[in-house]
Amino acid sequence: MSFIDKRKMTFDEKVNIYKALGNKTRLEIFEQILSNGDKSIHKNGMMCITEIASLFSYSMPTISAHIDILRKAGLIKSFREGKKIYVDVDIEKCKKLYEMFSGSILSYEEKKLSQKSV
Repeated sequence: MSFIDKRKMTFDEKVNIYKALGNKTRLEIFEQILSNGDKSIHKNGMMCITEIASLFSYSMPTISAHIDILRKAGLIKSFREGKKIYVDVDIEKCKKLYEMFSGSILSYEEKKLSQKSV
């Protein structure tokens, strides 16, 4: 694992991430946060959930529910400023997820290559 977090992701953590990103709307919201964070009206590049809701044809409670699932999966983080709630990608968790995927794929590829050489 990386220097970011020495412990490995639990199976339940992986399942929660897959579930969160396995929904089309949540994946679209997550990608919107990834792509528009730098264009956000907030000074730290975070997106306000009302800003996100304005990009979709869903009600605010629906958007909030999807964002909560992404947050509980650890993919995004949020904070309140007055009456507004801002969200941003949890970079550390996403790096960890990337490492998990790339490590699994490399391990699988190595096994396949070693089977061919036998």
